[in-house]
Amino acid sequence: MTVMKKLLLLTAILFCTVPVAAQEAELRDSLKEVLVTAVREKMRNTTQTGLMRFEGKQLRSGVAVFGTPDIIKKLQMLPGVAAGNELMSGLYVHGGDGTDNLFLLDGIPLYNISHFGGLFSSFNTDIVDNLDFYKSGFPARYGGRLSSVVDVETREGSFEKYHGSVSIGMIDGRLQFEGPIVKNKTSFNLALRRTWMDVVTLPAIAYANLKYGGDQVVGGGYAMWDANARLTHKFSEDNVLNACFYMGQDNLHFSLKQKEDGVDGNSLKMGVKWGSLTASVSHNYKYSNKLRSRHVLYYSRSNSDTGYDFLLGTAGSDGSATSMTDSDVSGVQELGARSDWDWFPNSWNHVRYGLSLQYHWYDSGRKFLTTMVSGGEELSRSEGDESLGYRAFEPAIYIEDEIFIRHNLSANLGLRYALFQTGRKVWHSPEPRVALKWMPHPIVSAKVSYTRMSQFAHLVSAMYIDLPSNCWMPSTEEVRPMMSDQVAGGIYLTPYKDVKLNVEGWYKTMDYILTYNGGNSFVPPITGWEKTFSEGRGRSWGMEVEATYDNGKLAFSTYTLSWSQRRFDAVYSGWFPDRNDNRHKLNLVAQWRFARCWTVFADWNYHSGNRITLPSHVINEGHGTRFVYESPYNAQLPDYHRLDFGMDFEKTNRKNHTFKVNLSIYNLYNHLNPVFAILDRDDDGNYIGMAYGLVPIIPTVTFTFRF
Repeated sequence: MTVMKKLLLLTAILFCTVPVAAQEAELRDSLKEVLVTAVREKMRNTTQTGLMRFEGKQLRSGVAVFGTPDIIKKLQMLPGVAAGNELMSGLYVHGGDGTDNLFLLDGIPLYNISHFGGLFSSFNTDIVDNLDFYKSGFPARYGGRLSSVVDVETREGSFEKYHGSVSIGMIDGRLQFEGPIVKNKTSFNLALRRTWMDVVTLPAIAYANLKYGGDQVVGGGYAMWDANARLTHKFSEDNVLNACFYMGQDNLHFSLKQKEDGVDGNSLKMGVKWGSLTASVSHNYKYSNKLRSRHVLYYSRSNSDTGYDFLLGTAGSDGSATSMTDSDVSGVQELGARSDWDWFPNSWNHVRYGLSLQYHWYDSGRKFLTTMVSGGEELSRSEGDESLGYRAFEPAIYIEDEIFIRHNLSANLGLRYALFQTGRKVWHSPEPRVALKWMPHPIVSAKVSYTRMSQFAHLVSAMYIDLPSNCWMPSTEEVRPMMSDQVAGGIYLTPYKDVKLNVEGWYKTMDYILTYNGGNSFVPPITGWEKTFSEGRGRSWGMEVEATYDNGKLAFSTYTLSWSQRRFDAVYSGWFPDRNDNRHKLNLVAQWRFARCWTVFADWNYHSGNRITLPSHVINEGHGTRFVYESPYNAQLPDYHRLDFGMDFEKTNRKNHTFKVNLSIYNLYNHLNPVFAILDRDDDGNYIGMAYGLVPIIPTVTFTFRF
């Protein structure tokens, strides 16, 4: 036997004896092409439950609402996830409230993940390399949120040649460009995105004012932009330095002016600005086949500024008017450092350990002024200026060990310990994590996991809608950190090469969660905000079924049976359904490339209706009518369903330039799904509930050129 044959035989023996996860770790370091194949079986081979992985190509294909592929809307179609309001970027995982998801962009926490109140997310798929989504079985290296982890990694730029893409959609345009700075050593990847809704609406508003305005003039507009950049330098294949940057900004403004007999009268000016910024430097180093490290230094910021000026009446020496001015600002900043290590002491253990240090700034403020003027003289004045700021320090350490007990039995044992200091108050949070996997046969695996998670940050909101005026606050002496405990388990089958069937179940409890108990307001309170929230509990349980057939023609279906409940004794003495307690959820997805240049997509979405609170009794009294509410969220909207359709025409020329046209139709059969409901009266004077739908069929076309 020749030396070469002996080496090949030895290599084959080693790969047959090393456990699957260790094989994947080694392959990931050397052959990226192999990872694409391994990803298909990641759900079955990994020890954790509740994990799904997406490659960037998957996120960029399919139906694109408004012509923009959206990561969050992809995740909304997964089992165990509720979407909340239609068209919004809500993510309610296993009974969560939407504020308890950890979003990471290149390992950096991102606090504001949506544009235009959630119409589309802050993640530009043109530069995304992959995404890991955890619903349960969280590894110890993740922490800080209760319900899910969305870990998004951007793509390194090409080290050999320049290329990119240009996309033009209905409401936005995108540009992506990458290439080498120093060939085979340094590369860059840049992605830009901007809406032109302000440009499109400008002539429409001008025409409406000219034709219908009269003495009333309306103005306004909305614009959004964001930018991603990644710079990579390879000292060697084992020594890599990355610098990542993201910045996004939204600007919404509205104005209304009225005239009475040629004199300026009532007027309103409103402006809202909000955005995020992240920047990081990371260093990856491979000391040997047994030890790797990753060190990250980062900064993350999210801020908003909401203001309005309102004039009621006629200003001037002969008139009287009331003027109201309000300005609200809020922001959260985070400076952090992480050190993560991977150690392979032998072929049966993969140990991950590390620590993180985070310093937080939470700042909110409000200024308001109300004056009454008559005949040029000021009659009254009311003004206020309040602000609130916190400084918090959050260190955490973790260790986890992927143990391969036998060829078909493995475990992931981990522990995370976090501290949170605000002022003189220090909160402690030990968080054990356990996951087990058993593979009795190569085509089937069984898993079970237990995880405890804690969350020290609270989103202070007077409404459940994602508004820029919402602000983040830390746990204080009066507000405890939120905690969750979750048990999950499942069976994962691959009976045939192109067929997968997964069944998972979970039970989750949440403690010390908050609900708003103040008055109706768009702006949450600042001073004394702890007093306007009640502390309570939540619980969620259910079952998920996922079936996939993929042989080039993709058929994907998911079904969720779930319950989600809340208990706030200050509100109601008992358990009651959560707003997103959707008993049944069904998603059917199909993709078919029926010709060389043509691909069609179809997504059908169904779920039980969201819940709302309506009066259960109406009592007519002498001085008026009194409404009695039996319990929170005691009524259910009609069931939700819609069909989305998409088609791609994609052609590549001899110069390897690709031209692509995407046609997407949201809500193909134009079903107006109910968004809200009110209590109304019919012709006989009886009280009835009336539900209203707002979102019709929406067709969009996007043109993309790749070079």
